[in-house]
Amino acid sequence: MCHALIYKKAKFIDQFVDYYQKARGRSNFPQKETGHLIKFLFPGSRYSGRGAFKTVHQISSRAKDLVLKTSHRKNIIRDWRTYCRIPDSIRNRYFAEIYWKTNYCLLQKWGKKVKVPEEMITKLRLVGRTYGLTDIRSDNIRKVDGHFKIVDANLSMRKK
Repeated sequence: MCHALIYKKAKFIDQFVDYYQKARGRSNFPQKETGHLIKFLFPGSRYSGRGAFKTVHQISSRAKDLVLKTSHRKNIIRDWRTYCRIPDSIRNRYFAEIYWKTNYCLLQKWGKKVKVPEEMITKLRLVGRTYGLTDIRSDNIRKVDGHFKIVDANLSMRKK
């Protein structure tokens, strides 16, 4: 397994969230408390932002920039299904690699935020449309290992 130490800490975060929700009688995801725990478990981490559903914390291994995305279980599963919808043979060519997921965490390769050329956005949207992906825009594209890749997309709700 890639990044086994990070995986163990992510499983600890899962246990913390389960315990916290049960002890407090809450059903919503404790974003703020999880952020404090991530800062404690990964001292070199940085808060990278929050989207509509997920919070992103940038952590770094020795050679790669990685992000730990945290959210409700259904949002993590939705991201995993989106990634798995693209065939194995071309998946990591267009989509930033997702290493693994736990109940509330997902580890993904991350890149630099740079200005994305319009023709690259068009090309990635065409690939996304082929595999039923939506929400491919410049905010969801980063330069990973010298190539523009999608870091966040949604599954299309259209029935085929």
